[in-house]
Amino acid sequence: MDLLMSDVRLFVKAVEMGGLTQAADALGVPKASASRQLKRLEVLVGHALLHRGAGRFGLTGEGRIFLPTAKEVLEAVDQALAQLSDTNETLTGRLRISVPGYVGRELLCSHLAGFMAAHPQLKLTVNISADRVDLFREDADVMIRAGREGCEEFVARRIKKLGRVLCAAPSYLDRHPAINSVDDLAGHSFLTSGPERQAMEMVIPGRHQEYIVKAAGVFRANDPELLQRIASSGGGIALIPLLCAEGAIRSGALVSVLPSLELMPKELNLMYLPARRNTRKIRTFVDFIFEALERSIQAQKQEGPASEGGAEMFSGANPGKAELRMATQVPDQ
Repeated sequence: MDLLMSDVRLFVKAVEMGGLTQAADALGVPKASASRQLKRLEVLVGHALLHRGAGRFGLTGEGRIFLPTAKEVLEAVDQALAQLSDTNETLTGRLRISVPGYVGRELLCSHLAGFMAAHPQLKLTVNISADRVDLFREDADVMIRAGREGCEEFVARRIKKLGRVLCAAPSYLDRHPAINSVDDLAGHSFLTSGPERQAMEMVIPGRHQEYIVKAAGVFRANDPELLQRIASSGGGIALIPLLCAEGAIRSGALVSVLPSLELMPKELNLMYLPARRNTRKIRTFVDFIFEALERSIQAQKQEGPASEGGAEMFSGANPGKAELRMATQVPDQ
């Protein structure tokens, strides 16, 4: 009996997803067929590879031995297939990208048309979501996210550092005493996507140190655009990416709070699975986006001081000064 790659792939996928049913769904295999495939693989290797039963699923001792080699074999086959596909100049199939809304609109929208024009036979799907997708479940081929928490198993290429800003609506600030120092932030209501804390506290990520502030209230959401909208309506002081706050700041709906306080920027990363690093469609998209962003940055530099604020806001080189400069551009009401 010959070893079938589809059986090996099913075994590895079941381990990654924690169940045979989940693996079958991800691979588009009927549950009954998946069970037969796993049994066939176990007969071939001469050992049970997975414990499975009511409420029990996991690797056997032999499964733990077999798993690393199985992954290596699959990666080698995938790389070989990717190299063969390079002989075909036309990209086909589909490419699924998951990206937060504000990044998709501000960062990708001006570049995707060029990519689609260059590869008209590739089906491109963009999923706007603030949540991390599960690349192992094949919810997406590529995802763009701020930070790397929980993504240690992925290849992560840093796109840029996103500057962050503390900002609030003028109507909110008018109801409270002037804020001239970090200590003055105590007792305020905050809007953040940061992790929850046991006490009613807000963490302010300064570039050189973290500040813990006693808060009157902390509202958390995984969508910076939602936080920006609540802040614009007077709901509190928001800690959000500069990229997300830029439009509201220019319109006067938001103003900077402590603009001289330099905040720690957050990395914006493009991520994909290690086993797919040589997939041609992913490699082509990654190269295209990085080259396009580099051209945008160079163009902004050449345009002069009028555009430097935008470039600085995106890079997070000096969030405080970038924010202060933008606030002074708002006309008198």
